[in-house]
Amino acid sequence: MQKVSTQQGFTLIELIIVIVLLGILAVTAAPKFLNLQDDARDSVLEGIAGSLESASSVIYGKALIADQAGATGGIDLNADGTDDVTTVNGYPDGDDADNFTQLLDLPDEYLVSTDGSTTAFIYYTGYGDYSDVNNAPDTAGDKCSVQYVNAGTGERPTITVNSCVE
Repeated sequence: MQKVSTQQGFTLIELIIVIVLLGILAVTAAPKFLNLQDDARDSVLEGIAGSLESASSVIYGKALIADQAGATGGIDLNADGTDDVTTVNGYPDGDDADNFTQLLDLPDEYLVSTDGSTTAFIYYTGYGDYSDVNNAPDTAGDKCSVQYVNAGTGERPTITVNSCVE
């Protein structure tokens, strides 16, 4: 005599195993599809660019008060008698990386480099091969950086965010 099976679906243990396996797959695969880290870095770079814009405006205001708005000079930030920030046309000089470390409270993973003339780059050291200043971005449009170009006469500096997302 043949036994008749009355099973009509999956057992509870089979369903739990499938759900656990799907959960493991979702946890390992989701970051690759969502790319949350690069989006977070882009948000930090946008915040740095906004801070840099504000700090540049404050420095320009101080340069106006000191009658240095159209010249090269220095601004004393903390009234100790020494110039903390060098300026070009009243805005921070992009060729002086110390200006940006004075003006911005950057996270430890972000560094400042210059191209040796008019442009500064604030960049995330964990992106690509940007491990230190020797491997820093130095060309307009280099990914995962904020680019600051000196102000021209009667103009504001140009601040550009270069996305980390590829």
